Amino acid sequence: AVVGPPDVKVKSESGSLHVDFIGPFAEHEHDKWPLKQYYGSWNYRILYWKKGSNTEVTHIDTKHNSEILSQLEPWTIYCIQVQAVIPEWNKSGELSGELCEQTTHNGVTPVWIIVTVLIGSMLVVVISVPVCFFSFLYLYRLTRHVFCPSYIFPQHLKEFLSKPPSGLQFFSPLPQEEHLFYDKLTVISEESKNQSDETGDEASKTTEHLQDSEQEHSDS
Repeated sequence: AVVGPPDVKVKSESGSLHVDFIGPFAEHEHDKWPLKQYYGSWNYRILYWKKGSNTEVTHIDTKHNSEILSQLEPWTIYCIQVQAVIPEWNKSGELSGELCEQTTHNGVTPVWIIVTVLIGSMLVVVISVPVCFFSFLYLYRLTRHVFCPSYIFPQHLKEFLSKPPSGLQFFSPLPQEEHLFYDKLTVISEESKNQSDETGDEASKTTEHLQDSEQEHSDS
């Protein structure tokens, strides 16, 4: 009898490939049972290789229904086939369909990635700390300027605004000086001076005329 291929499932995890397989099965009418029970001794042979290099094929024999393929190159695609092997009968079953799966990171971080992350973190800290400090300082000064201005409001305006309005007086009167010292200055124009001289002459002539009249009366 021909031994058919087993059913195979492959899962990539932590840089390894987890391979699960079962069967093949024998079917009779509505019944189904594994051929392993019929032949007794039963092994599975797992063949795997890098995709594109079919000449380098590695195989592993196992009696279990699962196997973990380790020590693989990370981020590499491997192809897998599984077949049943019956040592007592020196017989091999058909190969399963070819399944290809890519490995992931193996959990070991390369040194260059560690150095890159460390330098990047230091640069972020060096840049972000001054930026945060100056941003906080700017916001602090802006808030202080808005709510606590540095200029002083004039005292007389404070008093004026604190009192209710009374009449049309907007500002307080200027303080008066206690003692004022001044000299009187009289400005006389030239015309006024001539008029004064003429008036003086007329007055002197009138005075002389009155004196002559009085003398004449006294003589008579």
